[in-house]
Amino acid sequence: MEIILLNNVKKLYDNELYASVIPTASLLYTLLQNDRSLATSELEYQVLLYYGNACYYERQYRVAIKHFNAALLMRKSMIRYKNVHLAAIENTCEQFGEIETRYRLATCYRDLGEHSQAVATLQALPAKSRTPKVNMLQAKLVQQGGSSNTTEAILAYKDVLRECPLAMEAIEALLELGVNGIEVNSLIVNASSVPKNIEWLSNWIKAHAQMYSRNHLEASKTFQSINDNTKFHQNEHLVTLIGKSLYYYGNSTQAQLYLEMAAMINPHNWDAIMPLSVVYEYNQKLQGLDKLTAQMTNIHEFTSGHWFVMAQSFYAHGMLEKASSFAYKALTLNPRNVEAQLLRGKICLRTKRHKDGIHFFRAAQCVANYRFEVYKGLFYCYMGMKRCKEAQTMCALAVRYFRNLPRSYVMFARTLIHSSHPHPKKSAKKVIGKALEIDEYYAPAVALMAELCQAEGETQEAIALLKKQVINYPHYRLFTMLGDILAGEKDLNGALEYYTTALSMEPTYQRALEGVNALGKVSWSNNKNEQDTSMTSSTNQDEEWPIECDEPSIEAVELLSSPAVAHDDGESDTFSDPFWQDVDAELTN
Repeated sequence: MEIILLNNVKKLYDNELYASVIPTASLLYTLLQNDRSLATSELEYQVLLYYGNACYYERQYRVAIKHFNAALLMRKSMIRYKNVHLAAIENTCEQFGEIETRYRLATCYRDLGEHSQAVATLQALPAKSRTPKVNMLQAKLVQQGGSSNTTEAILAYKDVLRECPLAMEAIEALLELGVNGIEVNSLIVNASSVPKNIEWLSNWIKAHAQMYSRNHLEASKTFQSINDNTKFHQNEHLVTLIGKSLYYYGNSTQAQLYLEMAAMINPHNWDAIMPLSVVYEYNQKLQGLDKLTAQMTNIHEFTSGHWFVMAQSFYAHGMLEKASSFAYKALTLNPRNVEAQLLRGKICLRTKRHKDGIHFFRAAQCVANYRFEVYKGLFYCYMGMKRCKEAQTMCALAVRYFRNLPRSYVMFARTLIHSSHPHPKKSAKKVIGKALEIDEYYAPAVALMAELCQAEGETQEAIALLKKQVINYPHYRLFTMLGDILAGEKDLNGALEYYTTALSMEPTYQRALEGVNALGKVSWSNNKNEQDTSMTSSTNQDEEWPIECDEPSIEAVELLSSPAVAHDDGESDTFSDPFWQDVDAELTN
């Protein structure tokens, strides 16, 4: 009877009827437990493996773990007593070998969130017997476990590359863990099976190394060169990487173009869709975000990416409670979803829950310390809590870590401007100049430099700077700034022209509308005082935004927060001169 049942279990398993295997194997296992005279070790071993693997395929992980562990104990016993049937059983079905059994057992532990048990299961295998997929799983488990000691993960990823040199996930993971790009490239060149015609791979590695070392603009250029000079033109992964690099850099306009292209090529590409939803909100393209969200509602199986896009949409529309709830669901499915962590941090900034915000930004930092938004968010959180020493540290780290990123210099300069000390204020223009040296068309730096020039009476320099910018990269906010400046210079026609241009690009932009209304109400020849008052009220609208940046859009402050008005928070006075001098010295070097 037991042989008949075993043969039927085997037949069901071979035909992948795993749900039917489970009850039949359960009956056979009970039979063997009740009548030990029938329970030979080789028979019981096979039953346990069929039972455990069927539960594995049916995602009954707890039951699978129980039977896999029992099978491994039985295997040890068979080896001890030199059972001659063990080799025949494992040769009959490759899934019954110890390596595959431990791999599936570790997978069960992983899916149940028991990472330490999963790692211990794989570590029990001798290093020389581990296959590439075992090494890959072990490396990912160690890396995702948050351990500061990443040596084990690095060694495992290297073992993967020695046998599979085009394992892109291993390449990217090594670079993310800080391994030098030259070393990674040499691993591939010296691999046991080096594929031919992979000259492009060196640039691929170089671009990822640049991205993870925070040289985001250079990374985008390197990815772009692969896109332009190889037959991989407009590959979805390549276009996504270009878009993400530009997104990390802060060029949201160009990032949107590439991310939209990637999402068009593959509508289920979450690496492109998640940052695209953030870029839509940043660029105030709410119609695009709503369209993206509508596509999510027609899908029944929700992933972490689905929940995040929904959360981003609610955030863009000011529905913060729902946004927080959906971001939490995204993190429940994928705790390493960096965009969801950053979004929850931004929500905490908006609701002035700065302590919670620090928690989320720190969690994002553990996963992606190459993201500028982490340090920016921590800076604003510490400022909101009046913990100025920590805020100083975050500002300094942003400048030191992101030397090739103009966003860090803009944040630093804005903080200098709000200081009551004369020396930091004088240094602000120099810092903005550094940002413009890196990228002369970086819009927030251009806008801030123009405002500084205007505050110092250098109106023509401000106008020239803004005109150069809008010729190459037109933006309704910058057109409005030009309108404000020309209105102040009593150039009514010029101001009206720029306000009109701004409204043609963004018809609902309030500041431009108020500028036009102010021009219509003012009689320049008869009532100069009335004009001055009206224009001042228009141009200073955004100057009331606080440095904590807990307004509806964090990014909007980067573009339009005014340097001309002192704030009443009293905390700018506490920034120490030595701090600014240290960072100023670093800029000089």
